[in-house]
Amino acid sequence: MLFIEALNRASTKQIDRKLLAKGKPRLFVSNKDSVDLSSAAHQVKEIHVDSDIKESLTASSSIFANLLEHVLGYLIQSNLQVYSPEELDLDQKDWKLFLQVPPTGMSRPSSQAGYSTPEVRQHPPAKQLIFHIPVKPAYGLATEMTLMVSPHQGSPEVPSFFYNLPKETRLPTLITPYPPEFIEQQVTHHHILLDQDGEADQLSPLYAQVNQSKLEEGTIPPAIHGLRIWKAKNKVLTPAILGDQRIGLVFIGHHKPLDSSIISDEERARQANNLYTKA
Repeated sequence: MLFIEALNRASTKQIDRKLLAKGKPRLFVSNKDSVDLSSAAHQVKEIHVDSDIKESLTASSSIFANLLEHVLGYLIQSNLQVYSPEELDLDQKDWKLFLQVPPTGMSRPSSQAGYSTPEVRQHPPAKQLIFHIPVKPAYGLATEMTLMVSPHQGSPEVPSFFYNLPKETRLPTLITPYPPEFIEQQVTHHHILLDQDGEADQLSPLYAQVNQSKLEEGTIPPAIHGLRIWKAKNKVLTPAILGDQRIGLVFIGHHKPLDSSIISDEERARQANNLYTKA
């Protein structure tokens, strides 16, 4: 599990942003840090996650990552570990990951012809699963946190545990090294969308740069291949975890997604050159 020291986060974020703004000016709109899901959410949107556009990995994001790890281990029935890019030695390297934002899982599409087959529409509706997790500080009483997991309503088919498991489940205690005063200040309710529509090797751009000892062959459960976990808040989805057949689960919740249509002329020219070279 990923645990880091709880520090004063407010001042750290301001310093990081000043340094980022001074060192690498970028042509993007600052209010596009997340992807709004409107009434036209069924239209595919592409975003990219950039190694440079991120906040510091804080103790708060560490707790959120470990809540996800706790629940995913229960759902997949496997001992899983969620890595951060920092643990994989990626924090000093340049990389980009391109993702497609899925249709919202908070409401089922109604009149989208051809989006789902008649067989899928006849399937009983999948449940949203609610998990109650006692989070134990270094000393004192545990604080209960809740994680609601919604299914991705598109293709491929929704995993069977959304039909088979009870709507609410209480999980074993998650033990942390943080003081109770810090745990009590954390957000206690989270909502995520589980999306298995990614490619099995969706982290392949990182293979050459990642700590090679972390690459594994044949030991990653198939349920993780192509897995994408999106944090849902106020009809906005932001990527939290990506699953891959060689690296496993990687937490990117502290990296800010950018609209892929807003890229610099230099980046656009580089992509064009790459396409020409491969052609």
